[in-house]
Amino acid sequence: MNTELIIKTEKHCKKLLKNGRCRSLQFHNYRHTAEVAHNANFLAQKSNLTDVEREMVVIAAYFHDVGNIEITIGHEKLSCTIAREFLQKQNFPEEKIKIVESTILSTEMGREPTNLLEKILNDADLSHLGMTTFSERNRLLRREWETFLDMTFTDEEWIKLNVKFLNEHHFYTEAAKTAFENQKKQNLTYLK
Repeated sequence: MNTELIIKTEKHCKKLLKNGRCRSLQFHNYRHTAEVAHNANFLAQKSNLTDVEREMVVIAAYFHDVGNIEITIGHEKLSCTIAREFLQKQNFPEEKIKIVESTILSTEMGREPTNLLEKILNDADLSHLGMTTFSERNRLLRREWETFLDMTFTDEEWIKLNVKFLNEHHFYTEAAKTAFENQKKQNLTYLK
């Protein structure tokens, strides 16, 4: 894994997320991105990815939500454009750029991941569902939706929406199931 490129990627994405519209987002901000990148790296190691594969999934994790600097709905495509521009300047191979892009696009809600890299990023992106910080992160997501998407919910509606989401959600990788599934079940029980 090219540690220098990962550091450059992290710095670039941090700058975009902390200086743009994302600094006002309560959930989809640098904190979320850093958590996703950390968990993508963790899951990649647990899933025995090669260093090259791990590098691509961690890069995709850093870029997966940067499109939120301009738009919320459909931000994944903009995230790919931003990633491509940056990676081309780093002389990153075209075939790897395409893999990073498809991995980012797989995080779009409703899209099923088709390979292990995509499954790892999807699991990392929603890993907060299986963490002890779920309630706090969930409150931040609710505030973000109210502020930026003009979506308001009564407490009962919000709980019902989250119970449904957690019931329908499943982690794709064995590593994520092992790391996050038990806490996700506890979070679901708490919501009920």
